[in-house]
Amino acid sequence: MALTDLGFTKQQELAYRALVDDPTMSLADVAGLIGCGRNTAREILDGLVELGVAKVARDGDLGVALAHPVSALGDLIERREDELLRMHRRVGDTRAEVAELGMRFAGRAGLVADPDSGIERVTDLEVLRERLEELAFFTRSTVYAVQPGGALSEEMLNASRPLDLRALRRGVDMRIIYNTTFLADQYCRDYLRDIVAAGAAVRITDDSLDRMIIMDKRVVVVPIDPDRSHLGGQIVRQPGLVMGFMRLFDQLWDAARPLPWADEEDERAFVPTDEDRQVLALLASGSTDETAARAAGISVRHLRRRVAKLMERLDAGSRFEAGVEATRRGWI
Repeated sequence: MALTDLGFTKQQELAYRALVDDPTMSLADVAGLIGCGRNTAREILDGLVELGVAKVARDGDLGVALAHPVSALGDLIERREDELLRMHRRVGDTRAEVAELGMRFAGRAGLVADPDSGIERVTDLEVLRERLEELAFFTRSTVYAVQPGGALSEEMLNASRPLDLRALRRGVDMRIIYNTTFLADQYCRDYLRDIVAAGAAVRITDDSLDRMIIMDKRVVVVPIDPDRSHLGGQIVRQPGLVMGFMRLFDQLWDAARPLPWADEEDERAFVPTDEDRQVLALLASGSTDETAARAAGISVRHLRRRVAKLMERLDAGSRFEAGVEATRRGWI
């Protein structure tokens, strides 16, 4: 753990860790360790007092004594978590402001909204791309998509990959159906491997498909004319229509089949990501899901899906068995 995340400077962290190991150090020892003068060393120690991890001591030339790390650092962590919670709430307020600004911006050319029907027609492709990014920004729980056949350009996939991975790290449940022709190009397969490894569920079908994206089961984006994608798209919010699209997606999902990557050769080729290793190590250390998710910088929902996939990979019936097998394979 980097103590700089808790407000330490690098010099304060260096001094603090050294004093934990050897509380008998003198002011000259601290100055020599850091490579600074006595006055600077004194300022560094005063900083530890301000952080609450040390207190003023009258005896000795060091002038400070460390508080117990468990309680002192625990207090710092709680204060930092409170700060992050307040920041999260402020970001939530900002999201509401973004939505209002988006509505004010919606009168631009290329977008026609019919509030009575709950349908927006977006005829400008650049505007449609902007609207999709805006909708993705506000998506919190689910993304269900159907993609027609044919490979996408490497440029398009490179642009989509970080957005998809960011959504998956937030814990978004992502399910995508592709036509089998999408698998023809290596960079398309690499893209699918990346998002599947991050938690996306992907199925394929030989049937002809029309493009469809459903976000949070409340908004659907479909082309105005599936055969002429250059005409733009429609953003549907009318509940009855959205429910109909959801039923269609469920039918397509049930009829599609998993990716054909479960053979032994693929299993042997599987290499756990750094995030996989971190999650396994945190769980092996006895961390709770909440603590492990916070340490890994992911949502609890995403962590639990990741653990379930890793347990399946490891053919483990419990988390304990997964830890034993992961250790045997050298993953942690």
